[in-house]
Amino acid sequence: MVQYLLAVLYGIVFGIANIIPGVSGGTMLVVFGCYDKVCGALSLNLKEIKKNIIFLIFFGIGAVIGLLGFAVVITWLFGNFPTETYMFFMGLIAGSVPLILRNAQVKEKFRPVCAVPFVLALALVVGLAMLEQSGAVTPAADIQGIGAFMLFLVAGFVAAVAMIIPGVSGSFIMVLLGTYETVIASIHLHSLNFAVIIPTAIGVLAGLVLGARLITFLLKKFRLMVFSAILGLVVGSLYAIFPAGFGLNIHTLIGVIALAAGFAIAFIVGKNTKTEE
Repeated sequence: MVQYLLAVLYGIVFGIANIIPGVSGGTMLVVFGCYDKVCGALSLNLKEIKKNIIFLIFFGIGAVIGLLGFAVVITWLFGNFPTETYMFFMGLIAGSVPLILRNAQVKEKFRPVCAVPFVLALALVVGLAMLEQSGAVTPAADIQGIGAFMLFLVAGFVAAVAMIIPGVSGSFIMVLLGTYETVIASIHLHSLNFAVIIPTAIGVLAGLVLGARLITFLLKKFRLMVFSAILGLVVGSLYAIFPAGFGLNIHTLIGVIALAAGFAIAFIVGKNTKTEE
């Protein structure tokens, strides 16, 4: 019975981690020692699924609880303390960098050529953020019809692929693509928005299944290049989510404290996480 309760607890933490931009669900799986079990199931490895079916069921129950329960909290924080919340997320993102660096260099060190995917990924994130700030990009909440369906589908797919990688946050990808707040607001139990939930869920499911296989292949063949791009995305995200309310005010002062707390949490978790080969 204890092992089942632990599986639910692991799932809850995993679900919560995937709600918070900058916190890696993959990292939580490594911390709890169940990374192989979950990835084996996601890649549709029938042998692994049969072997761990009971654990996976209870883990899945916990993940749903964490996901739905914490969505309300995050929406409230964005609505009432946007500057402090974003600065906390910035701290989480910055604090995850050492873990990403360690994961990248398990077998070999960075080479000069790694600067190429880093710069390209960084430029992509910063460019998208600048377009959104200039009003050239339509906010996700304002897009309708097939365009909205495809946006949430793609965002869900990319975020699901990202969440499999230890040290990388899937919800952070949604922040970059401008769908995060809309998706979080859509999964409140009292106001479910299926126009957002359905395409996002399809994208996430496809991303988890295909991503588990794709990421495994890419990390085996091009580990440094993949992590170089990831680092570019992470660094660029600090610009992308920089709060508009930053300035000489009490919200920024509290935000600096929140940023330090977020950095410390991510750094400590990363320091105590084993690297994945």
